[in-house]
Amino acid sequence: MSTYFSIQSAEQTLQDMMTQYCEDELYPDMKKLREVLTQLSDQQKLHILQQKYNFWRPLEYTACRGHTEIISTLLTSLQSSAYRLKLLMVREHTPLHTAAHWGRTDSVKIILDCLTADQQIQIMSVQTSSGMTAIQWAERSRHTDTVRVLREYQQRADNLMIEEYSKSIMIIIPLLLIIMSGVMRTL
Repeated sequence: MSTYFSIQSAEQTLQDMMTQYCEDELYPDMKKLREVLTQLSDQQKLHILQQKYNFWRPLEYTACRGHTEIISTLLTSLQSSAYRLKLLMVREHTPLHTAAHWGRTDSVKIILDCLTADQQIQIMSVQTSSGMTAIQWAERSRHTDTVRVLREYQQRADNLMIEEYSKSIMIIIPLLLIIMSGVMRTL
């Protein structure tokens, strides 16, 4: 049976759960977390999940700890992939960087799986203030499995983008030829 939360109550409950999780290291009741998340809009969730709790934003903390169920729950609760990307891009050191640094390969996969190919490319190209991407963090920390997975995702995303670009070109070229043939006839 689902519990009803008012919007204010749901916001406060989510804030409390994130505070307890990040500050007191109390793993949240996942059923309650899911129920609270269903009561809030993407914008409300984003506002709460972008806040720091004891120096951590919830997704950074979950990425560091490798708590994949929480990462998945928080990200999939956002209906819009644009909001997911916005949540992940809170600052230059993303949860993807954190997961890569700590060698949390499953967390890396969950984060990237919730994004479109162009969003994957975008987040994987983010550099920290020291100029390092998530792949470079994983390499520096000697997490070979994580490096391999990040490279696979990057290659897959690059291939999808090339395929999309090629489709666009295949539409544009015939149009250009038609236009050019019309211009040549007028000369």
